[in-house]
Amino acid sequence: MRQMNLVSLPHTLLGAAVALIGGCAATPAVEQSATKAPAELYAGQPATVHATEFPVTSVAEGVQRGDAAWQQGNLDLALYLYLQALQFDANDAAPLRKIGAIHESRGNTPLARKAFEMALERGGEHAGTLERLGLIYLQEERVQEASALLTRAIKLDPRRWRAHNGLGVLADGRREYAAAQSHYDAALSIEPKAGIAYNNRGYSKYLAGDLAGAEQDFYGAIRLGAGDQALLNLGRVQAKSRRYSAAFKTLLDAFDTAHAYNEVGEVAMLNGDHHIAKAYFENATNASPAYFEKAYKNLASANEALLSPRGGS
Repeated sequence: MRQMNLVSLPHTLLGAAVALIGGCAATPAVEQSATKAPAELYAGQPATVHATEFPVTSVAEGVQRGDAAWQQGNLDLALYLYLQALQFDANDAAPLRKIGAIHESRGNTPLARKAFEMALERGGEHAGTLERLGLIYLQEERVQEASALLTRAIKLDPRRWRAHNGLGVLADGRREYAAAQSHYDAALSIEPKAGIAYNNRGYSKYLAGDLAGAEQDFYGAIRLGAGDQALLNLGRVQAKSRRYSAAFKTLLDAFDTAHAYNEVGEVAMLNGDHHIAKAYFENATNASPAYFEKAYKNLASANEALLSPRGGS
């Protein structure tokens, strides 16, 4: 069973156009240097779109106006104003944290990472930034760096549930399931409505062999809106328990008929129930309106297993 969507953040690795900022005549120009915020942190519409904006005259004004633009949903203008604010104090970490959060919300992970890294360089220990950057590193499989940042975040602020959730994922990766579940327990004690933590704890229990506990947590994740991944995990656990009909019914809520049959068949194969797997794969190929390559390959594997000396049930 593959674990997906492990971190409760709106991240997808998307590219972003890079645009230089050219402010109004009275506004300091963005410079590329070790002490200035790099212009590529903007990555919004051409700066000429904001040519009618009054010049920013201080960090405080830039942040205030940037916050107002953000609240109004004008994210490009907010980025523009935060970067203008940094021209008055390039070592102020607050605008960088806000820039990182906007890029994070847009799924622009590379620029979010860069902004958060710069914020930590300038602002020292900040629990929110440590958590956000640690979770980005976790997505990028930079395991040691992620662990260090998330641990520091919790040390500064023990109520960072997303950091606990991330540390649980890392512990699962080390097969330290008790430690992982302890982190998920902590996350859920802080945020009882964190469906992703229920899903991850259920997956951890599955890995540890606790199928009943895993199923209970997946039901909890589904109730909290964790989505198709929790449904997929629940269906697979039910199939692992050889409750194939129940698994198929669950998977129909997340997949079309052909894919639901195929998912159940794959788990039946892992269980060694090759006759059952064959039946599900045949149903998958019959139900698919087009050529379902994966199901046909699985059906061939099931037939091969049945013809082998240890063909199974």
